[in-house]
Amino acid sequence: MSDLNVEISAVRISDDRLGFELVDGRTVSVPLAFYPTLLLASREERETFEITGSSVYWPLLDCDIGSAGLLLGAKETRFYAKQAYVRKVTKQAAAA
Repeated sequence: MSDLNVEISAVRISDDRLGFELVDGRTVSVPLAFYPTLLLASREERETFEITGSSVYWPLLDCDIGSAGLLLGAKETRFYAKQAYVRKVTKQAAAA
């Protein structure tokens, strides 16, 4: 598994994809729908992140995604996806 923990040099997030550029020259991307926490987040929340070696941490979302997960095509667990949905609904209710 350690061969999958490749350091990340850049992060690319669009409205529908999450991509990591890796220091070994590879680029890997997955549909943003794989990570509901990011999909349901605001632009500010998505764009506030820290690259820490082979993972990326979004402090405003308390979300951490590693290069191994993207390389394996892993999806966010239902537990965290549900938390993201509840957070989104709570923010919308507070804004109304």
